[in-house]
Amino acid sequence: MKILNVDFYAANATKLFTDSLKQTGFAVLEKHPIDWQLVEEVYTEWRQFINSDAAKNYYYNKDTQDGYFPLDVSEIAKGEITRDIKHYFHLYFPHGRYPKEVSNQARELFNQLFTLGKTLLQWIDSHMDHAVSNKLAMPLVDALSLERTLFRILHYPAIQGDEEPGAIRAAAHEDINLITLLPVASSPGLEVYSHKEDKWYEVLCKPQSIIINIGDMLQEMTDFEYIATKHRVIKPEGEALGIDRMSIPCFMHAKPEVYLSKRYPTADSFLQERLIELGVK
Repeated sequence: MKILNVDFYAANATKLFTDSLKQTGFAVLEKHPIDWQLVEEVYTEWRQFINSDAAKNYYYNKDTQDGYFPLDVSEIAKGEITRDIKHYFHLYFPHGRYPKEVSNQARELFNQLFTLGKTLLQWIDSHMDHAVSNKLAMPLVDALSLERTLFRILHYPAIQGDEEPGAIRAAAHEDINLITLLPVASSPGLEVYSHKEDKWYEVLCKPQSIIINIGDMLQEMTDFEYIATKHRVIKPEGEALGIDRMSIPCFMHAKPEVYLSKRYPTADSFLQERLIELGVK
């Protein structure tokens, strides 16, 4: 499986990017407009906050899905029985709860990622098969919802060796949304599955790069021209003891009323089904 590294500013970036997504479900932006110092500062600030007692004051709301999700309510991936080894905070803009204990940096980073995500959806629109694009009710960028897009601040604790049998940091899954923008995490561990080879591959990324992957909503809307690829997060072989992991995926979501497919008439009906499957609603 060959996931392409793409220079956002290159003349052939749009084609390379969409070719990689069509072939693997993933692409990597090795050069991009995101302020990487801001990424590092968010990792540092939120690592401290999410492990503090203050985070518990924002316990997640099952209806709005914003706030802090502790280890004991973390997701159980579809088809799995063991809870992932992670805890996280859900940020929704502009209306979701935002902790008073942290700076405005996560909000600034979200705005940058959301702007980049809109451009990438326009790239996908421009390289979509005409027969597929003609079936869409609207261009992807118009289907995008600011209010539904989720910015998740994730902390994976250091693996101690006494975890529940079969538990890993994030079990094999596909994302729910249109596309996910994932700045490279603070440590390795992301793997992607090749159905053709029945094999897991590490997603190799240059420092300060951004990983993009297809979600199930886009797969449904494009009648599987763009396919959501199964991926997971593990403790890499040989990783030293005591290494935790910070990750900040931005899940670009469709507006609730957007038509996906015959199986899922609206994006909202699909989202609600998946949240129930994950055990968080």
